[in-house]
Amino acid sequence: MQDAVLAPRALSPGSHLVQFYEDDAFIVEEVAEFLDGALRSADAAILIATPEHRAAIGRRLQGFGGAQSAQPWYPGELIALDARETLAQFMVGGRPDEALFQAAVGAVVARATHRGTRAVRAFGEMVALLCADGQPEAAHQLEEFWNRLAQRHTFTLLCAYPMALFASSEQAESFRHVCALHTGVQPAESFAFPAGSADVGTTVAKLQQQAAALQSEVARRLEAERTLRRREKELSDFLDNAAEGLHRVGADGIILWANQAELDMLGYAAGDYIGRHIAEFYVDQQLITSILHKLATGQTLRDQPATLRCRDGGRKHVQITSNAYFENGRLVYTRCFTRDVTDRSLREHTERERNNLLMRAPVAAALLTGPDLVFRLANSLYCEMVGRTDLVGKAHRLVLPELAGTALPKMLERVFETGQPVVVDELSVRPHLAAADATAERFFKFNVEPLRAPDGAAYGVMVLAVDVTALVHGRRVLEASNAERSRLLDELQAASQAKDEFLAMLGHELRNPLSPIVTALELMKMRGDLQSAKEQAIIQRQVDHLIRLVDDLLDVSRITRGKVELRTESVEIAQVLAKSVEMASMLFEQRRHRLSIDVPPTGMLWRGDPTRLAQVVSNLLTNAVRYTDPGGHVRLRAWRDGEDIAISVADNGKGLAPAMLPRVFELFFQGHQGMDRAEGGLGIGLALVKNLVELHGGTVEARSDGPGCGSEFIVRLPTQRPDTGSDAAPASDATPNDHDGQRRILVVDDNADAGELLGMLLRANGHSVLLAHDPLEALRVAQAFHPQVALLDIGLPVMDGYELAAQLRGVLKTPCGFIALTGYGQDADRRRSEASGFDGHLVKPVDIDLLLATLNRIPATPP
Repeated sequence: MQDAVLAPRALSPGSHLVQFYEDDAFIVEEVAEFLDGALRSADAAILIATPEHRAAIGRRLQGFGGAQSAQPWYPGELIALDARETLAQFMVGGRPDEALFQAAVGAVVARATHRGTRAVRAFGEMVALLCADGQPEAAHQLEEFWNRLAQRHTFTLLCAYPMALFASSEQAESFRHVCALHTGVQPAESFAFPAGSADVGTTVAKLQQQAAALQSEVARRLEAERTLRRREKELSDFLDNAAEGLHRVGADGIILWANQAELDMLGYAAGDYIGRHIAEFYVDQQLITSILHKLATGQTLRDQPATLRCRDGGRKHVQITSNAYFENGRLVYTRCFTRDVTDRSLREHTERERNNLLMRAPVAAALLTGPDLVFRLANSLYCEMVGRTDLVGKAHRLVLPELAGTALPKMLERVFETGQPVVVDELSVRPHLAAADATAERFFKFNVEPLRAPDGAAYGVMVLAVDVTALVHGRRVLEASNAERSRLLDELQAASQAKDEFLAMLGHELRNPLSPIVTALELMKMRGDLQSAKEQAIIQRQVDHLIRLVDDLLDVSRITRGKVELRTESVEIAQVLAKSVEMASMLFEQRRHRLSIDVPPTGMLWRGDPTRLAQVVSNLLTNAVRYTDPGGHVRLRAWRDGEDIAISVADNGKGLAPAMLPRVFELFFQGHQGMDRAEGGLGIGLALVKNLVELHGGTVEARSDGPGCGSEFIVRLPTQRPDTGSDAAPASDATPNDHDGQRRILVVDDNADAGELLGMLLRANGHSVLLAHDPLEALRVAQAFHPQVALLDIGLPVMDGYELAAQLRGVLKTPCGFIALTGYGQDADRRRSEASGFDGHLVKPVDIDLLLATLNRIPATPP
């Protein structure tokens, strides 16, 4: 806006001007020119606009000075405010409040006039924001506030409205009101304002508004016509592509139109269907004649069943909904919806077939529908099961009230409510029914399935019940048999436990008398009694044999119960086999056999329990010695067999019959022996061999060409690479230490012979010994004797050795070591001794060297 255009009247002080515009760039330029006139004259300019307009006008004002500095070049003062924020200061309930307006805007204008010494030009577009928000009345009221503010302060005000706000005839009155509230009106930029025409602006602006409104009306009418054509097209498309079949038939019965769904349903092309008489496609000609007559008389058909012919010769079951269109009482055409119900017809047919099958089913069957579970079908077996024949058409709870609260109605209700099938394998129904013969209990397996509508919702239940009375009775017999079997197994287990306890006690009782015998032999050897050397050797051999029998018997018992723990380490096979030969050497000398050994001294490192493997090979050697006549030949070999180590013990003895080979490793199995039982044994050695080899993951087999041809036993063990550094060298029980010397030893044993002989043996080795035969005597003498070591029999009367050790610790004032002497040698017994604080656990009969070594490991206390 150039000042020359509006001068002199338009821009005189107190003027209230309005500028209409079509483009934002135009109003930015006009406002910048308007405000620039004040700023250049060192006056004040107020800019109340949107952020976008403020920024653009600010850039334009800065450009007027031609300087690149960010500081304002003009001498006047520019006061810039945000239009939306300023509005918020005086709008109350969607209306401007004048008192708040005076406080918010009037104060700014008063400050800008500088007590009337400066001219002020103000631009505001708050009224335009109100019109854009749909509040023209609020905008008019704000214009009036500005006019009254001009009566208090002298300033020139410019307002601006986009012409787009008045683009319809509905906004014409608001437009005229805006113009009337201003002293000057400037039309939009599309009109070239002629010079010297001060009054024509208002007229032009009004004409512009009317033109804009007319254009808007024309555009609205054109849009309405386009909308009408679009909707007609959409309706045509809807009918053509509707999912339901549709057709129109003329008054003469000729098909005038059909949509694609109807054509697809019957399989016709449009040319094969449209233009032909509708009766050609009806299977029932009487039906179509009746339908056309009813429609011609103005009747409406709803869900009329019919059957139509398809192009491929098939038939479609449909439902017809149709009525007629009349003009001046004359039939013009009929319109028809054709719904394909073929699937439903087939489903209904299937349901009828299903119901027929259920009625003839060899199991009890029933159908119930609705939340009340009304019987729709119940075959004869179901009626027999519940003892009623009048079920159909009645609710379950009403016709069978005696079942209320039982499992059956609850099951039916749950299936109906959840839609999930339920199977109950065993349910008794008859005892609940008064009308049924309840003398014999009968059981049924129930299978309850939901009946579902096409939408998946359950509308009923189907019940199938199979009589399983015979199965239940059979199961009960089986359960009784299983209970009896469990009882017998418990008895067998108890017998097995009793056997194990007996074997343990047997070992204890056998070892107790052996202990004094072995001790007596040791004393005889120490005294050098040469006259009885032969007798000593015989006794030693027989004692060793008896000890081996006891050990084998207990080993087999432990192995069969899985109680053996292998103590694995890495060893050379040659070392283990040497120990085996040493264990059997006395028998070889006694029977004068020749033993050939072919074992590499090194190179066959094996990981396992060397003691158990030595026991295995020793048993095989002993077996070969016994079943080979004196002066025979036994061969021991070891070699690598692929990834395994193989060990063979072969002899030229009695051999094995072919029938014996599969059974030779069975527990207590023995071949035929003469009345003298010269070979001896209990039949447990080879069973022990097999179990110990299998514990190591190996196998053992027996070979023989028959009686008199000798035997060979081959053991194969997997080679296991040792874990470097994982094996600690086992401590030797027989290695003495630096604690050799005389000790005070308390021996407590209720076997007088065993105690006396053990005391004599210990005294012969330089120890001071005090003997007690029961725990009370031991407690009485111990305080005066001050023992350094106590050898305690575990199986003592009154209190066992474990309790005696605990009480001795309480009464002794000086340290004392404890060694257990017992006939119980299982791992559990050793662990219990260790847990009770014993320094050693020796099994009777005691090896004297092991006893002395154990004594030497116990630190000696001062005398």
